[in-house]
Amino acid sequence: MTRLNRYSAALALAVLSASLSVPAMAKRTPVRAENVRADIEALNGAIDRADRNDTISEREAAALRGDVNGLRDQFQRFNADGLSPREMGTLQSRTNRIRARLRVEKVDHDNHRM
Repeated sequence: MTRLNRYSAALALAVLSASLSVPAMAKRTPVRAENVRADIEALNGAIDRADRNDTISEREAAALRGDVNGLRDQFQRFNADGLSPREMGTLQSRTNRIRARLRVEKVDHDNHRM
């Protein structure tokens, strides 16, 4: 093999291995994962406060806690190999929906789930 061909082969191998490792490196998102984890815990705390202050009923609190537990489970599944931007958006959207339902439950005063 000529000297130029050896360098070309080495360069091609280096480029190929670098391109294969980029998606794995791009997917590592410890900061985003910590933000989502904090959002979930804050949401859980808000539900506990609303329940403790009797601004939502026990039934509403239990249903919202179930939703948060489902969200936490989904987060753990997604975060097993790092969060992609799409997974991050899904989790953020679900967090916002639960937070909106908590706001509605706090002002409806009917003690029933919406």
